[in-house]
Amino acid sequence: MSYKINGHEITVNFPVDSISVNKTSIAFTDRQGKNRQTFSKRTEALNFMKWLLSSNK
Repeated sequence: MSYKINGHEITVNFPVDSISVNKTSIAFTDRQGKNRQTFSKRTEALNFMKWLLSSNK
């Protein structure tokens, strides 16, 4: 499944095992291993985290 923001696409291979948030960075572990995404704004990072949580069912 993909998340699109500002013309960029972030691919996530669900299920997500863990999520860690630090200001503008989100680190998560999915089926493919550990990933880290850094956003320009904290609100963008929080929106991505909400998407991860809602899509991880």
